[in-house]
Amino acid sequence: MNKAIKAALISAFVCPGGGHFYLKQYTTGTLISVAMLSGLLYLLNQAVERAHQISDRILSGELPLDLSVIYPLITQAPPPSQASMINIATMVFIFAWFVGVIDSYRLGHGMDKAEQA
Repeated sequence: MNKAIKAALISAFVCPGGGHFYLKQYTTGTLISVAMLSGLLYLLNQAVERAHQISDRILSGELPLDLSVIYPLITQAPPPSQASMINIATMVFIFAWFVGVIDSYRLGHGMDKAEQA
């Protein structure tokens, strides 16, 4: 398997930026990994915060421990102020993943061509 495919698979299935580390492009790999992790951490933080708020309401007795009551609270859309930040974090996450795969393949392909010459 050539470097381009290995790097792209590492970036796609292990971690965005991982393919760049495989190709010894540490700065680019770090930037892509940090961008992806920033988006992921924000999204996870929002999910945990929402779960914490709902669990506090259950523990206080305000909400019954009933799935038909809890499910609508979990699935309701976030307030507009949070929705825009959640959308931005999601786009950063997806963009970093996409760029990581495509760019690591591009760099690996160039290295494969240089080795064949």
